[in-house]
Amino acid sequence: MLAELIPKAIATWRDPNTYNALLTAYALMPPIYTPILFWIDAPYGRFAGNLFFDWSFPGKWTWCIVEAVSPVMFTLSMLLVAPSPWEPSQVLLFRLWMAHYINRAVLHPYRAPSMAPLHAITSIAMLGFNILNGYTNGVWCARHSFPMNTLNVPVGLGLWVLGFAINVYHDNILFNLRRAKNPKQRYFIPHGGLFKFVSCPNYFGEAIEWAGFAVITWGSYPALTFLAATIGNLFPRATRAHAWYQNEFKEEYPSSRKAVIPFIF
Repeated sequence: MLAELIPKAIATWRDPNTYNALLTAYALMPPIYTPILFWIDAPYGRFAGNLFFDWSFPGKWTWCIVEAVSPVMFTLSMLLVAPSPWEPSQVLLFRLWMAHYINRAVLHPYRAPSMAPLHAITSIAMLGFNILNGYTNGVWCARHSFPMNTLNVPVGLGLWVLGFAINVYHDNILFNLRRAKNPKQRYFIPHGGLFKFVSCPNYFGEAIEWAGFAVITWGSYPALTFLAATIGNLFPRATRAHAWYQNEFKEEYPSSRKAVIPFIF
């Protein structure tokens, strides 16, 4: 029984019709959830709490598990679909994907002093997104290779590294604020780096990171969808966080700060 199911599962995984159907479902996600997130706070982080019902999971372990799904799906797609050995461009994309998700799924929750519980709706949404995200991008990368000496590769790689560094650096600032325990004050105004200009520079960095990935792949619909999904998730959340900071700290909060893009938005 199992011996028959495995080849069928692999054939379905490789089937272009499967890829096209799941890519369509994936591409429909950003235009659906982006407008919703401008007026509903996704229940995690500082906005953790009830959404329709009270059912949440431990923050660190749940975050680690649901985020690890994406690199697992990406790796399986590369191994099942890509010819062997991989081309240099495929190796590059695989390493960038793994670097991001090792940080996001393992190092981020490990370095965080604490993480609020993840609501069941958020957890299920993240799980579904990461299945589609890892699968579609992995299959695309497995089926495509490109020369490494074209201009889009170093430009995109530079953007990816810059965005990754911005994201990690400003996450560290937020983690250090959480470690500054004060029984009289739970939240603090973050300072340093791009916090001088925006309330959520870590989100800005992640958007730059996946813009870089899209530039490297240059024409990948899954990569462009991932960029749209990142912006569609993080930018509404940044506007909500920016309003929260202003409401929490009143006149203390720097009036010149924007939400996520310096000087613009």
